[in-house]
Amino acid sequence: MTTPETVRLDRIVGLDIARFIAIAGMMATHVWLYADLQARETNWGSEIFEGRASALFAVLAGVGAVLSTRSPLRRGRRASARWTLVGRGVALVALGLTLSLLPNPILLILVYYGVMFWFLALVLTWPTWALVLTGSLVAVVTPVLAYLFGLAADIQGAEGKNLSWLSFGEPLVVLRSLLLTGTYPALIWLAYGIAGMLVGRALLAARDSEALRSLCIRITAIGAALWLGGIALAGLTQHLFGGVHAMALDLGVDDDVAQAALDNAGSGRPLPSTVYSLLSAGAHHGTTFDLVITIGFALTAIGVLVYLGTVLPPRARRILSPATGAGGAPLTVYTAHILLVGIVTLVMLGKPYSQLTYEEYIAIDDPWFLSSAGFFLANLVMALLIGGVLVALGRRGPLETFVTWVGRRFGRLGDRTADAGDSRNTRSPSVVG
Repeated sequence: MTTPETVRLDRIVGLDIARFIAIAGMMATHVWLYADLQARETNWGSEIFEGRASALFAVLAGVGAVLSTRSPLRRGRRASARWTLVGRGVALVALGLTLSLLPNPILLILVYYGVMFWFLALVLTWPTWALVLTGSLVAVVTPVLAYLFGLAADIQGAEGKNLSWLSFGEPLVVLRSLLLTGTYPALIWLAYGIAGMLVGRALLAARDSEALRSLCIRITAIGAALWLGGIALAGLTQHLFGGVHAMALDLGVDDDVAQAALDNAGSGRPLPSTVYSLLSAGAHHGTTFDLVITIGFALTAIGVLVYLGTVLPPRARRILSPATGAGGAPLTVYTAHILLVGIVTLVMLGKPYSQLTYEEYIAIDDPWFLSSAGFFLANLVMALLIGGVLVALGRRGPLETFVTWVGRRFGRLGDRTADAGDSRNTRSPSVVG
């Protein structure tokens, strides 16, 4: 009888593959989403990643939040673990605000992503049942809250599309964008982070490869149940219960137009134009259905890919090493992608994409740098080259190293806070006496 192989949580191959697929999927939606840019005809292969790739990226962030703080938590340094996540969030926010100074047609996620880490720090040490309850409430309540806030404040579109250091001239807009009205509202996206934290805790409990494979099967089944159930419930509310027709009457449009509005990519949150926007299951609508379906997709992908990672032979791992290397440095690869697209677009257009007039937009037709297979492949090759070089050098990504360093520096604040608390507790009896 053979002893099951012990799981190395510092390097689960399947998680690196999942991160690489998330990055590649986002690249596809950024630079190869449209077969016809003017007609907004999407490529099927890229369209399946719209909303799903970024959700997978966010769920994996929650997994990483747990795995990166396991050491201080095992030593009982709860404050240090929470401050570590705060520091990681600070590093991500700073990087995102800096990257957004470069004009870019891509909607950047990093600032919102960093703020999500601050919320994850608050719930990091909560019991699992509390995380499940909180995640469920977030998925149900925050879309409604975002809708009501947009309605009360009469905010129709997405705010804070690419927040930068220059955005703080309007601090109120920055605050509400980050929380509720932006392209990736942190309060809504907290559902993804909490789902990832639950997965991370489950991975920590898997002590050997057999336990990990069994866990992967359960995660895959739960994920499939979520996205299939979400699709079914959305269909029931939209059709059997008349949601689409009611929306069409509310907006004064045909049923087909209303259905398209629910299915097409959204602005990050349910828009206040009609209450029936809460019934959407389309990408980036930020509704409960959208969250359930995309969380289910992310869990299914993680379950399948982590299982695959446990059965890959050494030769297959070597062949995949550029991909796993890129997946082990997702922040570095994502940043390189943002810089490449931003610089190429700015050079080719001669001005920021956001400053194009309608006439100029029509005149550019279908340029390769805004949507083409070739530019997607160029970005993909760049990612694999980065991954291959990092693997060959045996190094982490430079931005991953930076975020880890900032997190550890902030973690020391937690240690000092705990020490100060311990000192006060030690002195208090004598003071009372």
